[in-house]
Amino acid sequence: MEIKLNLIPLEKKEEIAKKNLVSAIIKIEIFLTMVLAVFVIFLLSFNYILSLNFNSVVRTEQKDSNDGKYDKLKEYDENFKKINQKISDVALIKKSQLYWSRFFLKLNGLVFPGIAINSITTLDYSISLQGTSDTRDNLILLKEKLAKEECFLDINLPLDNLVDKNNISFKIDFNLDRNCLKNQ
Repeated sequence: MEIKLNLIPLEKKEEIAKKNLVSAIIKIEIFLTMVLAVFVIFLLSFNYILSLNFNSVVRTEQKDSNDGKYDKLKEYDENFKKINQKISDVALIKKSQLYWSRFFLKLNGLVFPGIAINSITTLDYSISLQGTSDTRDNLILLKEKLAKEECFLDINLPLDNLVDKNNISFKIDFNLDRNCLKNQ
């Protein structure tokens, strides 16, 4: 049997117990600090992952809302293109519009008393005038006036119209320059 004697004074025993208690508390504090550090790291990583997901969701929502805006812009752009095409078509029609009133004004300026036009026949830009003239000279003068006009081309007055001297029924064929009918 062994006998153990404790010769350490009581104050020293208390001091050793306090040291052991402090060392145990420090070990527990270190352990709790490590656990707390791991927990904080876990929370920070969880926060980082949640923030990435949140940003991804926000970007997706913005993209979806922007896609709606882009769709609206595309719709407006298509409408503008259609309207511009219609305006272009109208401008093209207006540009190719023929004003026959110009022909009649020019013809009216060339016809003088003694000449009566009974009918005007057109086929495309080929025009045929039928009428009566008091004298052969008036008919020749009309032909010369038509020939001087730049808009009237290939003037044809058949010779059989010039046989009679007075009260002549005539027919004059000529072509019309298309540019004379357009708006300048």
